[in-house]
Amino acid sequence: MKKITALFLVAIASLGMKAQVGINTPNPKGTLDVEGETLVESYLIDTENTTAKGNYLLLTRSKDTSPVGKVKLLDITLRNVAPVNMYRVVLKNVKQDEVINLNTGLDADKYVVAITGAVFSGAVSAANTSTSPRSYGAYSTEVTKVAKGGKNYQAVNLSFKGASTTSDQNGTWTLTLNVFEKSLVKDWGTFTGSVSAAASFSGVSTNTPLGLQ
Repeated sequence: MKKITALFLVAIASLGMKAQVGINTPNPKGTLDVEGETLVESYLIDTENTTAKGNYLLLTRSKDTSPVGKVKLLDITLRNVAPVNMYRVVLKNVKQDEVINLNTGLDADKYVVAITGAVFSGAVSAANTSTSPRSYGAYSTEVTKVAKGGKNYQAVNLSFKGASTTSDQNGTWTLTLNVFEKSLVKDWGTFTGSVSAAASFSGVSTNTPLGLQ
């Protein structure tokens, strides 16, 4: 009985206190102030087998708060472009096979664009009669930049190398674009020199990411 009474009194006393507790800091700035990295994990398993509906929010730790690391809600429904996107683009009735500087509308200062797939259909690549034996044009895909309104935008270029299409037919390009926010792209360092099959070269990147070493 005495033990229960003592515990009850301690609980009452702790509720009345407004002390600040610091972990790894002698001067806590809040009721609980933890200096350093803290990992809190929780798992919620939903066994209901139904289609997800509604708008969803993401939790993110912000670097622009004071102190740094406050948790904010990121409403992904307010973003026109997500950090990582995959687009399927269909270009019909292309003049023969050439696509020149197609403006994607994606700001080159903010986004990185990569062509990860391209298929040409609806017309046949013409033969390159200047070679022996005759060869057919290989796909050529390239991402360049175009200027508009004082900004640089990512642009797409597609064609056959050294060939057009038979009977000057117009065709259709179906391509896949991967788009990344530049803030997600890490700098792996720059190599200056020549690397070829004829000359042997060995070395390592100046900034190989940990885990790829």
